Amino acid sequence: MLIVILLAVSVSFDTLGVAMAYAIGGIVIPRKTRLLIALLNGVLTAAAIWLGRLLCAGVPEWLFQILGAAILITLGIKTLWNALGDNKTADYDKDSSRSIDLREGCVVGVVFALDSISAALGILNLGETVYLFPVCTAVLCYVFLLFGGKSPYNLRRLNGVSGIILIAFGLLRLYSGLF
Repeated sequence: MLIVILLAVSVSFDTLGVAMAYAIGGIVIPRKTRLLIALLNGVLTAAAIWLGRLLCAGVPEWLFQILGAAILITLGIKTLWNALGDNKTADYDKDSSRSIDLREGCVVGVVFALDSISAALGILNLGETVYLFPVCTAVLCYVFLLFGGKSPYNLRRLNGVSGIILIAFGLLRLYSGLF
């Protein structure tokens, strides 16, 4: 269960960075939009877990370990690359209103869910505790959007830490899958 919570923190950390970057830029994410983004994140992640478990029934455990490790390592490298690069935060405020409305929030929710879905597919074989993952990612998404929007600091570079954690989880899964 601890790995599920730590993994949820790791994939949700991007949300904090985006919220901080928007706060610094004077862009607000209203409460209803934060709730929508978090709900989309959780629901899409839960759907991916359900579908993934349905489609992968009968897949040997060792293959799950290797595929899961590969997904987590790839996600970690992507996160680390983005944190160390000079990539700008995506601008989802398409109407330049300085506020992310519900329509724009739908896009943000789907984008945030993609990392959660990738990580969820990497832990499908953890048993029933895997269903805790979407709940954790949804709650953390909301909390990070809330507190990130109030923070005067941009801690985007700290996203590299979550990338390292994802790579470490992937290597641990790979190691345990081979031995």
